[in-house]
Amino acid sequence: MNAWATISAAAARERLTLLAALAACERQQPRLLQAILSANRDTQFGRQHGFAKLSRIEDYRRAVPVRRDVQYTPWLERVAAGESSVLTQSPPVAFESTSGTVHGAKLIPYTAASLDAFRAGVLPWLSQLLERCPRIAEGVAYVAASPVTRRAQSLGCGLPVGLPSDAAYLGAELAPSLAQVITLPPAFEDLERWRVGTLAHLARREDLTLISVWSPTFLLELLESLPREATKVCELLRASGDGAAARRVEDALALPDGLVRHLWPKLQAVSMWMDGSSAPYAARVGELLPGVFLDAKGVLATETVLTVRQEKGCVPALTSAVIEFLGADGDAHLAHELTSGARYRAVITTPGGLYRYDLGDVLECESQGSTGPTLRFVGRAGVVSDLVGEKLSDSFVARVLARLPSGAALVPSAQPRPHYELWVDAAAPAHENLAAHVDSLLHDNPQYAYARQLGQLQPLDVVCAPGFAQHRARELAARGMRLGDAKSCALILDRSQLPT
Repeated sequence: MNAWATISAAAARERLTLLAALAACERQQPRLLQAILSANRDTQFGRQHGFAKLSRIEDYRRAVPVRRDVQYTPWLERVAAGESSVLTQSPPVAFESTSGTVHGAKLIPYTAASLDAFRAGVLPWLSQLLERCPRIAEGVAYVAASPVTRRAQSLGCGLPVGLPSDAAYLGAELAPSLAQVITLPPAFEDLERWRVGTLAHLARREDLTLISVWSPTFLLELLESLPREATKVCELLRASGDGAAARRVEDALALPDGLVRHLWPKLQAVSMWMDGSSAPYAARVGELLPGVFLDAKGVLATETVLTVRQEKGCVPALTSAVIEFLGADGDAHLAHELTSGARYRAVITTPGGLYRYDLGDVLECESQGSTGPTLRFVGRAGVVSDLVGEKLSDSFVARVLARLPSGAALVPSAQPRPHYELWVDAAAPAHENLAAHVDSLLHDNPQYAYARQLGQLQPLDVVCAPGFAQHRARELAARGMRLGDAKSCALILDRSQLPT
């Protein structure tokens, strides 16, 4: 059996398991919950919340309150310090860093069970994609999931931040097959070397059939940089003895349309975010790669897989986590209890030790049927800006801007390239390096830092606008809000509130 056949068979099995769970959600989710509680009842968290005595999901909801990320900080910090049996009986094997709601970052522990849960969510997606585009199996895939320029980092407990490779998410069983079908560019800590090196590596792969990334802006950063980096890419290719690939780059860029599509004649699909603010950038990818199937990814967080793309839309990843959906009234529902057209906030319980953890993601139930609901990602709960995956929250931005001598706000802008404007309530900035200073403070958010490093987010622009905060208050009052209720906001998402 060849590598793609091995992967496809494993993916098909996981997909059948997920479909069975969707058809029997009312029974499957309580069973999964009991398995998680039983495995971790003797942990510090499990004893504190009486896991051993919880036999029904209603009991569990009464015993364990819904918590946001920052409320988990004390437990997560103890795990990261090397303390055992805090959230899970099984020890963590690695950690991953992600944005926090209030703090710049938090560390999520991964256990063997965590990785099994990711596998249970990722493989069903791959199964449907292979069914939709079977010729993917005739070539190789470029997969970019983890930060590409991250330095190796270990915690005091000796465990790494980040997995050794993205293949680790799919388990040791598939590692040999994945090694044969995933093409991996060299690793570089320097962004410029990474960009040129990755372009040169991919230019060699005429057999590229699948590109899988998260944000389309990540892929655009590569594709749109090829014309200006072509000389360096071709020099690198010729230096390595691959003059044929260098000529293909030059020929592709010399064509009237100048499309990089000609570099990869066998490319079948690109999988990426396509909802919300990612939509216009995904459309641009489609323009650069005409004829390639654009596969809209489901929702995958550092903490768990939340939704999985299937034929008719995204379905809840019921084999990866226990997923509760909080309605507008605050009541919790399981997947089979959702109502078409209603919006819900996702709360997860995972094998990796997160219990009734509020992800802050808002999903809309598009349809409900015998095979479970289909869901659409709407956005983040609260005031959060997410142009390219950076997830800047108002509370985090407020902490940053509180260090400035005058009032200020951060305003996202998608044009001409995604970036932020720093609106200063003064006639002039406090100092000439204000933009660089604030940008450095925002780097405490790892996703913001990563997006800036890759060029997905352009540098900050400073806009000096004396009285803009008062203008915003008056604008809100004109819309029916009392002046006293128009609280200041560090992150302004609605530009119509600002003076022109």
